[in-house]
Amino acid sequence: MLERAGLRVEPRAPAATRRSDAWAATFAWRERPGQPDVLRWLAFLAVLSIIGLIGSGAWVRLSGSGLGCPTWPDCTRASVVAPATYHALVEFVNRCIITTVGVVVALSVVASLLRRPFRRDLVLLSGGLVAGYVGEAVLGGITVLMKLAPTLVAAHLVLAMLLLADAVVLHWRAGSRERSSQVAVHRGVTLLADLMLLAALIVVAAGTVVAGTGPHSGSPGTPRFHFDLRSTAEFHALVGMFLFGLVVAAFFLLFVLRAPRAAWRRYSTAVGLLGLQGALGYATWFSHIEVDVTEAHVFVAGLLVVALVRFRLGFSSARPPATSVVRSVVFVGVGGGPQHQEPGQ
Repeated sequence: MLERAGLRVEPRAPAATRRSDAWAATFAWRERPGQPDVLRWLAFLAVLSIIGLIGSGAWVRLSGSGLGCPTWPDCTRASVVAPATYHALVEFVNRCIITTVGVVVALSVVASLLRRPFRRDLVLLSGGLVAGYVGEAVLGGITVLMKLAPTLVAAHLVLAMLLLADAVVLHWRAGSRERSSQVAVHRGVTLLADLMLLAALIVVAAGTVVAGTGPHSGSPGTPRFHFDLRSTAEFHALVGMFLFGLVVAAFFLLFVLRAPRAAWRRYSTAVGLLGLQGALGYATWFSHIEVDVTEAHVFVAGLLVVALVRFRLGFSSARPPATSVVRSVVFVGVGGGPQHQEPGQ
């Protein structure tokens, strides 16, 4: 009868769909211009907490506190909490930071699922944080049970750096309104940025071998790599110089391609941290691997990974929505034609 009267009748949605929509309207939040994004803030906290975890993990090793809590997941056979001794407290603080990372990671997953509009890429990235965190926790426990085997200790740090890179990408992508980002710049830029990231990962891996060969084993009497310390340090420095060469090449490429200011800012950050890292590396060697200098060397390595990942992501900006007003800068290619317009970020 309603149709005969000229009224349109909408079909009723299934009950499951109605319940899903009601649940989303109750618990989900929508991305609104000018308002802070919950997931982006959680990803930022994840970046900070993982950097703190890398620093605390380095201090555990350098202070010889790797077996300050000889069991896992408890600190001692009698208690989860560390006794009032230096080495036990250092290791326990590191485990507390790991717990903090776990809480932030879990909240990030919840936030990515509740975020509207739903974005599969953010869910996958937050899921990557979960996978990396579980891997870190399990690997850390196995490392303690295996009495700080140097291979496991090295893998522990490399996995932490990969976890950090995932958090940086999540933070960056949570700030974009597009479901996917596309590489729309000259291919030489993206290739060079990828090589810089790969070289940085090799530098970190080589650094873990130097640490596994050097005097700071994490605890007295633990096994070491049977390599020559000078040779491993020279290889570590050689890969670092290769990374520096890539950074220099990036300068000339960005200059020829007339890169926008945002790209130069990210590049300058990476260059500054790389220079500081190189200085700390030489200071570590000539100070005979002094503890404080080595700790700073590891900590800045985490910051350098953040800078290089952000430098690479800067060339993957999504196209701005057609309905928004975005300031764009033309990135001119070698042939003189515009290659892509980058939103101001």
